[in-house]
Amino acid sequence: MNDQPPGSLRDLLLDRLNRSHLAPQVQELLRELLPDDPARSPGGRAEPVQLRSISAAGWRGIGPRTTLELPPGPGLVVVAGPNGSGKSSFAEAAETAITGRNSRWEGRRTGDWQKGWRNLHSPDATPEVCVELSVGERGEAVTVRRTWHGIDLDDTRTQVVGPDGTERKLGEVIDPDALDLARPFLPYSELGSMINGTLGGLHDAFFKLLGLELLAEYDARVKNVDTECGQAIKVRDALTAKLLPELRGLDDPRAREAVQVLSGTKPDLARVRSLLESRSTTDDSELTLLRQYAGLAGPDLKETAGAIARLREAGATAEDVRFGRAEDARRLARLLEAALEHQRRSPGVDCPVCGSEAVLDRAWAEQARAQVEQLQSEAADAEAARQAVSVAIRAMHDLVQPLPVWLRGETSALVSLWQDWAQCRDIAHPRELAERAERAAAALDEACRQVRDEAARRLAEYDDAWQPTAVRLAEWLAAAEVAEAASERRPYARKARNWLRPIIDELRNERLRPFAQRSQEVWQKLCEHSSVTLGSVTLAGTPGRGRVVLDVSVDDMSAPAYGVMSQGELHSLALSLFLPRATHATSPFGFLVIDDPVQSMDPEKVEGLARVLDACTRDRQVIVFTHDTRLRQAIEHLGIEATVLSVTRRPDSVVGVERVGDPVNQALAEARALSQDAHLPQEVADHVLPAMCRRVIEAACLETVRRRLRDEDGLGLGDIEERIGSLDHRTKAQVSLALLGDERQHARETVERISPGGWALIETFNSGAHLPLPTVHDRRELVRRTKALATAIRRVPGAQSAGGAR
Repeated sequence: MNDQPPGSLRDLLLDRLNRSHLAPQVQELLRELLPDDPARSPGGRAEPVQLRSISAAGWRGIGPRTTLELPPGPGLVVVAGPNGSGKSSFAEAAETAITGRNSRWEGRRTGDWQKGWRNLHSPDATPEVCVELSVGERGEAVTVRRTWHGIDLDDTRTQVVGPDGTERKLGEVIDPDALDLARPFLPYSELGSMINGTLGGLHDAFFKLLGLELLAEYDARVKNVDTECGQAIKVRDALTAKLLPELRGLDDPRAREAVQVLSGTKPDLARVRSLLESRSTTDDSELTLLRQYAGLAGPDLKETAGAIARLREAGATAEDVRFGRAEDARRLARLLEAALEHQRRSPGVDCPVCGSEAVLDRAWAEQARAQVEQLQSEAADAEAARQAVSVAIRAMHDLVQPLPVWLRGETSALVSLWQDWAQCRDIAHPRELAERAERAAAALDEACRQVRDEAARRLAEYDDAWQPTAVRLAEWLAAAEVAEAASERRPYARKARNWLRPIIDELRNERLRPFAQRSQEVWQKLCEHSSVTLGSVTLAGTPGRGRVVLDVSVDDMSAPAYGVMSQGELHSLALSLFLPRATHATSPFGFLVIDDPVQSMDPEKVEGLARVLDACTRDRQVIVFTHDTRLRQAIEHLGIEATVLSVTRRPDSVVGVERVGDPVNQALAEARALSQDAHLPQEVADHVLPAMCRRVIEAACLETVRRRLRDEDGLGLGDIEERIGSLDHRTKAQVSLALLGDERQHARETVERISPGGWALIETFNSGAHLPLPTVHDRRELVRRTKALATAIRRVPGAQSAGGAR
């Protein structure tokens, strides 16, 4: 494939065909069937879209309205909370607001499932989901809101509002084709179903995403030629089997000769044609002419009537439209657009045409835009009317057939009427053409009917016995002629298809290769220590009947993917297939929403997931919902920058969202807030505040210990957490381990060196004695000293914080 010149799929196929050694007939057939390149949308790529916030009310686990504010721009956002907290309700709210569907409920709209989408604690509230989007390079704020006023999940109203308060259509903000091809949502329900199914939907999505529709159409055309040829041969053979007994039952030399012809390996169609033209007592030329008259067909009145009706309708519409107005409207629209551009660059300037002062203001611009839209609409209407007239005239002309060759030279009323009908092809005015064609078709049809009836009557007088069989023999002859052509064409079609299929597979897989490589990269990060290897990812079959083929092996032995993978590996595989599609360069969606991807993953896979998600944040906003604390631990362990939002649920489905900092700063913030409370009782200050400060120091020690175990000992996340779980939980032991690497050593000198007075502070925490904190100043001083010690512990060389939650 590397020697192929750049170009469209059609160009690549033609280049391959020109360099092939196929027979000329096969090449001609392939060129004849090669489709044109699909028309490209003039609008280009849709504007980029990101999420600003997700809101819900009366929806799933969320009662009163709650909003999940999201940081703008690329980055990782972890929305954490226990099962039942309402976090997945936010993910489903975003999916439903943007796509109009909820994957969780598809196929489950009966019984308890049907009732579950409404919040049980808000039975009288109007359910609502809403997302605020950031659209385009300028980050224009657009709100998409869906509300329900009935009991059915489909009974919804969608409202899209721009930053200026005007309503828009959803398709103007979210490209439906892009949403179908690069859907940025991966709910937990699809995380499993994507793999448990046949992967047919994913195959079709990749086919469209890669622009491979032309290959599918080309393959179908070549296949259809082979099929049609086979059908034509079957029709002839069926007619032969039906006609032979009838011929054998006739005492007629022509019937006996027909039996000989039809019983041969390759029937002589010329002999059959001669038999049909022969007769026993009448001149052959006269019989031939009678048969021609008996089979004479004039215009199809039903098709003609339909064409005339469409012609009149198009003509009437065209008469209401001034064609000359179209070009005037276009010129004026361009002039106004230029003026609008001038006004946009210099608002409120004087009119450059008439010199009027400050007339090109905002009101003028709004009026001018409306006038541009009206002018463009008028021009489009006129052009559409002109095209409709042209199409209707051409369709009418196509129905008008010339005088049959065998009638030329005769002088009769029939010939005269047929000439009148044929002259309709020279008429270009729609109204005149409709009137002339209507009269001529009716007259010619009646004349043809009379001629056929008379010819049939006379033929019946000649061949009462032979004629019915001759009619069926004529039917056989027509089918045999088609079958003969099909027999010649079919071998070429089969050779064409045998040549085309590997070419299609090669071009298809060449287009798929970047996606397959990306899937392998994601898999390797997610399953670095797995014995299961993901090899090539290819497409087999055609849209509607295709599948994604996964080359999976275990310890270098090929194996079926579904049979050898654990649930965690299956989820990893689903992510490996989802991410390349959702992050395709042509996707306008600058965000991903992934719900509960951590379930069933072991610690190594969780670390791999954190790395994969971090890689996606280079150019995307990645929002992950999870109840599993291991993802946040992995993020902190790897030093990945992330925003962590905690979702909690109180009675009556009251859901709260809180931004979570790193444990040290969060504990400090809580202690600082308590120390600044002038109304804090002395007893509370003496007991609670020192304990809170101790938690600050312990959090700083744990952070340092984790960093030391990772950087110096090279332990993974699972081993680190296991090691920490077995540690001595006394504050002094944790300080010793953090600063000296051994919880059994005495770290007093080290603490005093990095933070004078720090050891006394620790002993005070551990002694259980009350600190004298009678004033707010004393309390603040305690927090200040605690912060200084925690900062010093975190700054110990080799134990620096490498990021973590923002």
